[in-house]
Amino acid sequence: MRRGSAEYLMKIFSEIYSREILRPILPIFLLIIIGSIMVPEKFLTLTNVKILLMQLTPLAAIATGEMLVILTGGVDLTPGSAQGFTAMLAALLYISTKNFSLAVLAALAMGLVIGAINGVLVTKLKIFSFVATLAGLAIWRAVDLFISGGKLIYGLTPWEIFTYSVADVIPLGFIVIVIVEIAVYAMLQYSILGRYIYAMGSNEEALRLSGVRADLVKFMVFTIAGLMYGLGGVLIIGMSGLAVDPWTARGNELSAIASCVLGGILLTGGEGHPLGAFFGAALLTLISNILILLGYTEYYIQQIITGVILIGAATALSRGLRYVK
Repeated sequence: MRRGSAEYLMKIFSEIYSREILRPILPIFLLIIIGSIMVPEKFLTLTNVKILLMQLTPLAAIATGEMLVILTGGVDLTPGSAQGFTAMLAALLYISTKNFSLAVLAALAMGLVIGAINGVLVTKLKIFSFVATLAGLAIWRAVDLFISGGKLIYGLTPWEIFTYSVADVIPLGFIVIVIVEIAVYAMLQYSILGRYIYAMGSNEEALRLSGVRADLVKFMVFTIAGLMYGLGGVLIIGMSGLAVDPWTARGNELSAIASCVLGGILLTGGEGHPLGAFFGAALLTLISNILILLGYTEYYIQQIITGVILIGAATALSRGLRYVK
């Protein structure tokens, strides 16, 4: 009887592991249970749920952009710098013009430009995506410091709109990112571009030999990713106290990549569920939230624990691969 039960459980776990979308969702439920048991008086509150969704929103935006690049077999190190720079651009433009719509559109457009530049560097100049975007990481942060003069920009009250809540729990910004995630899902699952993205990550040379303009596909992916970083820049203002400083979103490129790994996106490209980065970002947000509620507020402790979890997730994800890029 015991043997039969063990085999049945193994079959269940095998079925779960075979479904990409269930891999990150089950740990999310597990973390919710852990948080509910360990800190029920803090975790199970409407205020904390709203905080979780607010923290998740800007991270999910840039993680989704990163996911698109990773699915093609590349990597993008600019999400954090691009998110911070577009947020600062929007803030400065609003302070000078008092035009909220113009500031938001400028941030989104700047994100597109940053992504397009990355795409040109990779496709036309044939620079490895790691090197090209590593340069972008440094350059856009430096430009951010230059145009801001190193000052904190505050009083960005129109961005409160993204914190307005449905039923006092769900922020408008979170609803925006859910709509975007649905659009990305539809693109990857049902469009020709989505099929090309996965095919490029699996075998770029075969895609080229089939007559597809692979460089154009790659350029479009980097550009769309840049748009997501710009959206992340817009959303992070509302979710971080209606203020921006030159170091806003510093290190978020690592959080974006970590979200992809935790969400089951294979770093070698070509494999991963379209919603993987979103659920990976949710996992990362939950881990951080629970650690803070437990009293582990020190940054280094959070990073060590998150790093250990990330190594475990990456090990499970890459198991069975003969080669890792």
